Amino acid sequence: MADYQTLVKKYKKRCKDNLVDQLSIGLSYAESVTADAGLLTDTGVMQEVLDTAGVVLPFAVIAVTEEMKVILGKKDQKTGLGDAAYRMAKTGAAMTVGAAATVVGGAIAGVSAAIGVRAFLDRYKSKSLTAVRVKCRTERLRALRELNRSRLELGVFDPPAAL
Repeated sequence: MADYQTLVKKYKKRCKDNLVDQLSIGLSYAESVTADAGLLTDTGVMQEVLDTAGVVLPFAVIAVTEEMKVILGKKDQKTGLGDAAYRMAKTGAAMTVGAAATVVGGAIAGVSAAIGVRAFLDRYKSKSLTAVRVKCRTERLRALRELNRSRLELGVFDPPAAL
């Protein structure tokens, strides 16, 4: 049986979507950063296209990545839909905090706040789910130990069946 830290490392490796989501949130603020730095001038149509793309980009990336997992058979449709909704909710919350930070401290503060909130939510979920998994495994081991103890008391002990 693996210890708690080994399980934490194992489940952290499984979550590869966090980086993609954080990059897409950062790119959605790229327009604001470039405008603040004076790299883009107000060109009317271009500004509106970048504003729209910046808002839609993270949600489009989430929808495409979750649908690809369903198409490739890594997830069933119900799980994919639930995971996409949860990821979109986290991203929406992060973008809301980022927008507020942008108003208060500028675009750089907005990017930092959005990515920080997204990372915080991912870390919280990962740790809470790992604790649940460890608890379930511990309960399963206790049940197996009790089953083996009862078999020993009855004198019916078959080593392969004990596993």
